[in-house]
Amino acid sequence: MVDLLQKMSTFARVIESGSISAAARQLGLSGPAVSRQISTLEERLRVPLLVRTTRRMTLTEAGKRYYDHCLRILREVEDAQAVGDPGVVRGTLTVSAPVTLGIACVAPHISALLATHPALNVDMRLEDRVVDLVAEAVDVAIRTSPPPPVTHAIVAHPLMSYARVIVASPTYLRRRGEPKRPEELSEHDAVSESRDSEGRTSWTLRRSGQERRGQPAVRLRCHARYAVRDAALQHVGLALLPAWLVADDVKRGRLTIILPRWEFERTQVNALHRVELRGTPRVKVFLDHLRKEWARVYT
Repeated sequence: MVDLLQKMSTFARVIESGSISAAARQLGLSGPAVSRQISTLEERLRVPLLVRTTRRMTLTEAGKRYYDHCLRILREVEDAQAVGDPGVVRGTLTVSAPVTLGIACVAPHISALLATHPALNVDMRLEDRVVDLVAEAVDVAIRTSPPPPVTHAIVAHPLMSYARVIVASPTYLRRRGEPKRPEELSEHDAVSESRDSEGRTSWTLRRSGQERRGQPAVRLRCHARYAVRDAALQHVGLALLPAWLVADDVKRGRLTIILPRWEFERTQVNALHRVELRGTPRVKVFLDHLRKEWARVYT
């Protein structure tokens, strides 16, 4: 079993370093020695894990699945080894987060966490998709609304909620006028993450128990919120964005909040992890740290 774990660790290092030669240098082994370990795994599994040519190395579908299993098993071995030193948070924490939220709200707080816990490593994946926590060996997935699925296998931790606001550049508003009622949004252009029928997006606003809808025409559609914000700054149209993403632009006068007395449903941010990771030190310190930092910065 020890020999198998070593080969699994070598295989994971090959994938993460990008080549057998790079993995060999990092492990202090020869290239042929690393190749033999990979070949032994392939013989045992009876499937190819890698397709190797003189120019490149490609993972097979079986190789991708095996790599995910290796990460999960090696991480569990790390956790088992930490039992003898409960005061130290160690090992690798794999975090999946949406691209914009991850760049703006998660990544800036990772360095302080690592400084507090020198034996902890973080593998942060930025991806705007739903991940399989088990199959993809993800420890914590940070996700926004809708609410997480109800399941006995997954634990959800509410981290924060944030407001969204409609913004536009002063130049755009001078050219097109500023809407004073939600219904007037339909007379304007928009930069949007989504598009409804006939090239329009639908925004539902609320105030004092009232609900109104505006449907501006979509001039530009993009799933990346940074690009949506940049297009608003370049006077393309109105944009519905997280308040934290545009706060500095509003403060500096580069963007103006439209219909400030009307509100949108707040967006909930949750952290999801497998139930067996409940109480795991690396997960706990990460969630506690993020919740503390977000309460300080975003509320």
